[in-house]
Amino acid sequence: MFSINAAAMGFAPVANLGATMQHAAAAIQMRTDDTFAPAGMGKEYVSRPRKPLSEYAGASFEMDVASYFRGQAPVAWDPMQLSDLYKVSGNNPDVAWLREAELKHGRVAMLAFAGILVQGGGVHLPAEWAAGKSNWVTAPADVAAVNPAAIWQVIFAIAFVEGVTCKGISDLWFGITDIREPGDIGFDPLGLMPKDAAAAEKMKTKELKNGRMAMIGVMAFCFNAVIPGAAPGL
Repeated sequence: MFSINAAAMGFAPVANLGATMQHAAAAIQMRTDDTFAPAGMGKEYVSRPRKPLSEYAGASFEMDVASYFRGQAPVAWDPMQLSDLYKVSGNNPDVAWLREAELKHGRVAMLAFAGILVQGGGVHLPAEWAAGKSNWVTAPADVAAVNPAAIWQVIFAIAFVEGVTCKGISDLWFGITDIREPGDIGFDPLGLMPKDAAAAEKMKTKELKNGRMAMIGVMAFCFNAVIPGAAPGL
């Protein structure tokens, strides 16, 4: 829930309106100690123990520099407290759902980053309608104008993959990982995931970090496409 600390705002002159609004915004705090859900009507469910962000692979503790100087245990980096949203309301996602979303976006970004580089290098499908489509920004529209079926193939392929791998995904919203772990779609044809638990955690962290860098890289490509020269070297 969001609560506003008791403070009389009154009527402020126009000149002080900005400062007054800033004060009012600063008084709004997210309450995670009280869900305001009555007993028997969701309080037990919302308040039940769940796996915190710090126990997930890839949780970043390096950003909490202040704790190192204070001699305290570092806290997982989450400046917007997104991992605490489930404490406020059952309508908000659990950390498991957020991790699933991060992994999926990271994987798509890694594919997109590699695809942009390959396509920009002049490599494309061996088809007449794909020849000369090296600009990744305009290529989808150019291909759709010549061969709409090619675009629909991509859309249906995405829908098929999402449909096949969606089992148990809704449970992640509530932190239930009995059916599946976040990001685990049962697809590992090369057997890259180690059997050892510690090695598997390292592999998960590597995927997360590469996915995060890929998301930043794709955003750089997007900004550079809109504002040429915005990303040096692109």
